[in-house]
Amino acid sequence: MADDLGEKTEDATPKKKQQARESGNIPKSQDLSSALILLGASILMFIVLMPTLGQFKLFMQAVLDGDELGNPVNPDDAVIVASYAVSTLMRLAAPILLPMFVIAYVIGFSQVGFLLTTKTIQPSLSKLNPISGIKKLFGLTALVKAVMDVMKVIVVVLVAVFTIRQYLDSILVLPFLEPIQILQKVGWLMVDLAMRLVAVLIILGLIDFTYQKWKNKEDMKMTKQQVKDEMKQTEGDPQVKKRRMRMQQQIAMQRISASVPKADVIVTNPEHFAVAIRYESQEMNAPKVIAKGADYLALRIRQIALYNGIPIVQRPPLARALYKQVPVGGEIPPDFFKAVAEVLSYVYGLENRKAG
Repeated sequence: MADDLGEKTEDATPKKKQQARESGNIPKSQDLSSALILLGASILMFIVLMPTLGQFKLFMQAVLDGDELGNPVNPDDAVIVASYAVSTLMRLAAPILLPMFVIAYVIGFSQVGFLLTTKTIQPSLSKLNPISGIKKLFGLTALVKAVMDVMKVIVVVLVAVFTIRQYLDSILVLPFLEPIQILQKVGWLMVDLAMRLVAVLIILGLIDFTYQKWKNKEDMKMTKQQVKDEMKQTEGDPQVKKRRMRMQQQIAMQRISASVPKADVIVTNPEHFAVAIRYESQEMNAPKVIAKGADYLALRIRQIALYNGIPIVQRPPLARALYKQVPVGGEIPPDFFKAVAEVLSYVYGLENRKAG
């Protein structure tokens, strides 16, 4: 449609947001996720570094000492040494790798929430469209990503240079230290460097995440015609709904026009509700509600009642209760027998006086 090409000024509807979410189109920042994962890894390294290095030292001693595990060069002992090496390395890596899986999941969940979809991996010819690829390559998103990448490289280089210069004296003496001491100093250097990088990368990640949310909101905007078309699909054509409502009102009016003249009394609110009651002792076990209405229908019931000489009695609490609790054609509940009986008695008294 021509209107679909107009300016997109309307925020995305809940339906479009849900469809985008199901297709994996969700604002998220990979930079922020990477920075937070690096933060988690740095904290874990800080916690487990010393115990891990101690166990690694024992592992190296056991491997290099041929008396305990055997000679690694000997084919008969190689399997034993290899099995020990694999099990030990897995045990050393588990305290870091397993929590990192949890951290990565929590970070992703915090940005996206629970989402299980296969649409992002389904093949699509639109992904092979070269024009779309060129637009992405030279678009605003690509420009922002390029700027962020350049900033990250500059930050990493500056922080690394500053940190190395600060630790330069310790680095120069590394060749003169024991292997375990070298690992300790290098480990602390890496943790310190990572923590400094994390502080800056988290700031850049938050900026990127804010931009991604804004960009996603702008991309999801719709034209006014698109909003109207979606409303027609989800809620039905407004014109059809109006016609349906008119038909329902006409049917209700026909029922009221046929039922109200048969009523013994009309109980009103006095303006908002009107309930038509009829009682035939020979045919009914209890009085029945044969018509009811609110607002305009209540007005129409009163008009028909006046035209046909049906008594109208104002009993606001009774009218509200009967309108809400008793369906058309339903009998009056026992709780209302006394109140309805008083009304009917009053109406029958009026008729007797007129007859007399």
